Amino acid sequence: MQRDNQNRRGSSKNRLPISRSRYHLIPMINDLFTKRSFSGHKIDQTLKENHLSPNDRALFTELFYGFLRFGHRLLFFVNKFLGQPEKVPDKVKWILAVAFYQKLYLSKIPDHAIVNEAVEMTKHFIGDGPMSGLVNAVLKKFLDHYHRFENLEDSPLWVQTSYPEWMCDYLCEMWTPIKFFKMAEALNTKSPTYIRANIRKIPEEKLILKLKEDNITCIQTSVPNCLLLPELSVSPKEVPGYHEGLWTIQNMASQRIVRYLEAKEGDDILDACAGYGGKTLQLAEILRDKASIWYFDTIDKKMHAVDIRSQKMGFRHVKPVVEFEQKYNRVLIDAPCSGLGTISSHPEIKWFRTPEDLKEQQSRQADVMKTYSQYLLPGGTLLYAVCSIDKNEGEVIIKNFLAEHDDFELDDTLTTPFLDMEYGTYLLPTSKGESGYFISRLKRIK
Repeated sequence: MQRDNQNRRGSSKNRLPISRSRYHLIPMINDLFTKRSFSGHKIDQTLKENHLSPNDRALFTELFYGFLRFGHRLLFFVNKFLGQPEKVPDKVKWILAVAFYQKLYLSKIPDHAIVNEAVEMTKHFIGDGPMSGLVNAVLKKFLDHYHRFENLEDSPLWVQTSYPEWMCDYLCEMWTPIKFFKMAEALNTKSPTYIRANIRKIPEEKLILKLKEDNITCIQTSVPNCLLLPELSVSPKEVPGYHEGLWTIQNMASQRIVRYLEAKEGDDILDACAGYGGKTLQLAEILRDKASIWYFDTIDKKMHAVDIRSQKMGFRHVKPVVEFEQKYNRVLIDAPCSGLGTISSHPEIKWFRTPEDLKEQQSRQADVMKTYSQYLLPGGTLLYAVCSIDKNEGEVIIKNFLAEHDDFELDDTLTTPFLDMEYGTYLLPTSKGESGYFISRLKRIK
């Protein structure tokens, strides 16, 4: 009996004072801001290497993405409780913000657990000292008054939307405050997982049944071959059929885009900014591998990825551009952009973009249009797309391009059920997790 008690005491000494779901949280946030970049693959890798349980994985993911989505608002609240916020380490503010998030947005975590975990996190990541006492005092005061922070009507708009103040002002001037508020609400909604069935290998009805057999809920959408996985709790790479090329991940809004190129079997098509090939391969699927589709990207890693995915999905007429030696009757330019329309999937974008960065993106887009439009044959069709709600990356790019290229004109036959403007169409972000896009279709007339 004495030995059993000693073993129990010994095991308690080795036990983490912080729950496993929170232990990796502050290092991940710190890494995010230190490197100013983030990949969802890093979360998967961290959770897998540290053998977190499904419940711990779910809570870690909820807290991390909750901080990314609502951190600007939460840190504004945190600063209200600090007499000299500039003297408080960022890690302490992050710990408090995460604690505030649990009280304001989650319902199953008791107050004592929120306080105890935050204090222990402070001791672990900052060390014993006054900061743990500060965290304890701030949280006790916050818990007595948290109802004040549930009503945001009197807060500045950037706090209501949890956007950087400069970005809020920039988009409000462009869209009006009401329209920006509605878009921000949609972009702050967690984006579910959308996939695209590879109909050359499996009809979407059979894919739904296959996933159902593996207890994965799968729902058809209004977009052909686009399926919704609303309750996915594992990495998509662990879902059956991924490695066999039966389906690929692609946001529903993104799946709408290539259809407006109106490509036909027998066409010669250039995907000039292919990235990892989502739209390249979707074109191949729609055209049943009966059109010559050429893809190009300036990053070799992405070119290689498209090659691997194309082979996996069984396409014979999807080819890389080695040198630009020919012209095409269809050109897709899904230009590099700020990604401001994809914040529901990539909330880290709110933290990294700057006004200077947006100007650089616009310069790149103008160069991309000038460079790749020259490979379109007279009479051919060019579709320009960006996953952004920034009008300077959309309408302004097309307006300036047409002013400088009299051999192109807008294709006025393009009609959509979305927000048609003078120089193109906006697919605004939706509460269903659809990204925001701008598209414009041009014709080369000589």
